[in-house]
Amino acid sequence: MKKRSLLVTLIALMPLSVLASGQNPLLTSEKSLPIPFHAAESIQNLLKVAPAPQSRETAKQVNLPKTEQEWKDFVVEFDRNGIEQGRSVAKEFNVEYKVTHIAGVEVYQLTPSTIAKENKNNLFLHIHGGAWLFGGGDSLLREAALTAHKLQMSVISINYRKAPAHPAPAALNDIITVWDTLIQQRQADSIMMGGTSAGGNLTAAATLRMQDLNMPTPGALFIGTPSVDLVETLDSRHINDGVDAILGSWNGIPEASVAQYIADLDPKSPYLSPIYGEFIAFPPTILVSGTRDLLLSDTVLLHRAIRDAGSEADLHIYEGHSHGFYIIPGKDRTNFYGEMNRFSDKHLARYSAVAPTEVNATFNLENLMISEGR
Repeated sequence: MKKRSLLVTLIALMPLSVLASGQNPLLTSEKSLPIPFHAAESIQNLLKVAPAPQSRETAKQVNLPKTEQEWKDFVVEFDRNGIEQGRSVAKEFNVEYKVTHIAGVEVYQLTPSTIAKENKNNLFLHIHGGAWLFGGGDSLLREAALTAHKLQMSVISINYRKAPAHPAPAALNDIITVWDTLIQQRQADSIMMGGTSAGGNLTAAATLRMQDLNMPTPGALFIGTPSVDLVETLDSRHINDGVDAILGSWNGIPEASVAQYIADLDPKSPYLSPIYGEFIAFPPTILVSGTRDLLLSDTVLLHRAIRDAGSEADLHIYEGHSHGFYIIPGKDRTNFYGEMNRFSDKHLARYSAVAPTEVNATFNLENLMISEGR
C-alpha cells in the first residue's frame, strides 16, 4: 500500500502537460541558457564570448577522419595549440621539465620552483587527457605543470601510446609498466595518481587493473570529469548536448575517438569502461565536474559506485562549468586545487626517506601486460 500511495503522490505532483504527452523517451524543447549568475566571474566572462558549442545535429555535419593516416594528421594539427599552451603554462609557473623514459615508456619529469616541505618525498603521477588520441607531448604540460605548481609536488606525466596507431590496451599497459617500476623505487601510498577526461578514465581503469594484479595502489586518486561508460549514452550527454563549451556533443569527436580507442575490444570491460568494475578497497578519490559538463553523469556515477563499495570519495561540482573548466584561471581553479591539496594532505603517506614499496610478490612485467592486437 505504501508503494501505491507514493506512486499516486508522484503522479499528482506531475504537471498535466507531462501526463498528457505520454512521451517515452521524453522530448524536450530548445531552451535559452543565460549566463549563470552564480558562476565564477572568469567562467561568466568566458561564456559571454565563447562560440555556440556543437550539438548532436551540427556534429553530424563535420567530416571526421576516415583512415589511420587522416587521424594521425588530424591529431598533429589538433595538438598544435595545446603544445604551445603547455610550454606557456610551464614557463608561467616556472616549472622545469625534462623528457625521459621509465622502462621504455616516455615520461615527463616536472619539478616546480617550490616543493612543499611535507611533499619532498611525495609524487603525483599524471595521466593526461585528450580522448585517448590527443594531448600528448608538450601538450600534457597544460595540466601537469599546473598540478606541480598548485600542489608544490614533483610530477611524472606519462606520455602513453595513443590510438589510432596504438589502440587499447596500449595506454593502460604503459601506465602499469611505469607503475611497476615506480613501486620498486618508492612507497606506493606516497604517490597520488590522476588526470582529466580520458586521463580520468585511465586512472580508474589502471587502478582496477592494479587491484586485479594484487599490486599496491596509489595513496590517493584525482579523477576529473572522466568518461566511465563507453557503451551507454548517459543522462548528461543528452541534457548537456550542445551546452558543453568544450565537448559540444558526444556524437562528434568524442564518439569517433572512442571507436578508434577501443578497436575490436569489449567496451564493457572495466579496463575500458571503469563503471563496470568493482570498487571495494579503492583508493581515496577526489572527483570534479560541472553543471554544463557533458560528462557530469559519468563523474556522478563513478563517485556513487566508489561510495557504494564502502570506499572514500569526494565529489566537487562547479556552477556553469563545462568539461575541464576547473583548469581555467580564476576563483574556481584556486578553490579546487585547494581542495586537492587538502585531500592529498589527508591521504598521502609521508616518509622521511624514499624506499621501495614492501610487497609480498614479485611481478613479472610480461605477465602484467594485457595482450595488444596490433
